[in-house]
Amino acid sequence: MSDLRVGRISALNMYPIYHHLEQAALPGVTFTDGLPAALNAAVLAGDLDVSAMSSIAYARNADRLRLIPVGCIACQGAVDSIRLLTPVPLAAVTRVAVTPHSASSVTLLRILLGPDVAFRLLDGDPAEAIAQGDAVLLIADEALAAHRDAIAMHSIDLGDVWQQRTGLPMVFGVWAAREDAARTREAEVARLSRAIDDARQAYLADPDAVAVAATARFPFPAPYIRDYLARLTYVFGADERAGLARFLEMARAAHELDDVPVLHPVAA
Repeated sequence: MSDLRVGRISALNMYPIYHHLEQAALPGVTFTDGLPAALNAAVLAGDLDVSAMSSIAYARNADRLRLIPVGCIACQGAVDSIRLLTPVPLAAVTRVAVTPHSASSVTLLRILLGPDVAFRLLDGDPAEAIAQGDAVLLIADEALAAHRDAIAMHSIDLGDVWQQRTGLPMVFGVWAAREDAARTREAEVARLSRAIDDARQAYLADPDAVAVAATARFPFPAPYIRDYLARLTYVFGADERAGLARFLEMARAAHELDDVPVLHPVAA
């Protein structure tokens, strides 16, 4: 049988999980690197069997996917790597150039800004778009670098805004498998699920070691990486499930989602 094809988000925010998955050297698993939008598309096209993927992409295609509730990527408050860089305050934003690499963050921004703000796809230098008066939505390492370099007068953390408005975690990504892969390769998907849980626990047992290892791949010092990763959570617990349900309900109200899928309770 061919290898189980697994998407690997090539950004610092998921490094703690993939670092330990790589060390586990699971037999019969092949990883493909990419940012969330590319991995979403690859799962839906049948080019990947399993991946961490944007939570809104999962919800829009829940009839074709099976949620793997062993983990997620979420924050409770400021996250640093989902940022709106803007020359004007949030309430004055009228135009946004949005990253092509994320689906959940774009939907979150639509929820937060409402229907009247014009969105376009970012197709050039973010600093140039800002100089022309647009706000710019960036994610992952690009957002971290832009915030560090202060490319705009205002750098707004969407995780922080979400938490202030709802009091709930913001779940940007979930793990999901194509329904056919989950059905025909149940044992392999279950083994991967256990490995994801083991990776999360290994990270929590020694976060400093992960931060040091990450410096070989990412252009940030270990103390910064440690503090950044501490803002994230990878467990899909009751609070995260409630946060995801609220996000999807608000996405439907904003006409970003047709139907909210049932999120089954997480086993204790």
